[in-house]
Amino acid sequence: MKALPGPVHQVTDLFLSLADEAMPGLVEGLYLHGSLGFGEWYDGRSDIDYVAVLAERPGTRTVATLREVHDEVATTFQRPSFDGFHVTWDDLARPSYACPDVPCTQAGLFHEEARLDVHPVTWHELARHGITVRGPALSEVEIWTDDSELRRYSRENLGTYWREQADALARFPAEAGKPEIVAWCVLGTSRLHHLLATGSLTSKTDAGRYAAATFGERWRSIVTEALAVRVTGETSGTYDDDAEERAADAIAFTDMVVTDGLALPV
Repeated sequence: MKALPGPVHQVTDLFLSLADEAMPGLVEGLYLHGSLGFGEWYDGRSDIDYVAVLAERPGTRTVATLREVHDEVATTFQRPSFDGFHVTWDDLARPSYACPDVPCTQAGLFHEEARLDVHPVTWHELARHGITVRGPALSEVEIWTDDSELRRYSRENLGTYWREQADALARFPAEAGKPEIVAWCVLGTSRLHHLLATGSLTSKTDAGRYAAATFGERWRSIVTEALAVRVTGETSGTYDDDAEERAADAIAFTDMVVTDGLALPV
């Protein structure tokens, strides 16, 4: 197993110990994906993205107990956020869209039936970049993958969610200039563009490096700003704290990447 950052060990150990005490034998696997799977971790800013594999589909009482477990985890560790969902081994072997609504957690909130992160990207990240905390090695687990479905989903996500986000930035330029919004939009759209252009998953930080190499000098300042916020939590100084100029570049860049990405062949 890859060496995990201290906060990740603390949160996952607490979750497993609480779950094992309250529901012995239920949690057979615990796997991490997202940025951790690409070797990225930024203390105080990164979240823990997990998939817990259960021995069986949880009933009403078990779901209530899962809620209690996750509530205690969230109370003990407000950061990092422990975000993910609970499935069975059979769910992982089937397409993600065949998975039913399942218990999920996000930003400290427990949802009894939801689809938060239940999509092809998670299945593919698990299969290709996942980290095993408990259970068999992911190379030994049957996990559904389909590159054409991954590309289709990513293009749809770019054309719906990110198209809406790009339009919202233009309507609310004061929000668009906030450093955390710049990082979210610049790196998020670049990550999807990278997948559609290359067929490969990547991290947000590497997506920023891809954007810097791909989109030209016109966009270097806003990409540099997004990477600085992502990696250090601080702005780069490129804009001299000129939020209006930063917002204008973020709006234009996000629109450009969405438009260009949707023109790529699927």
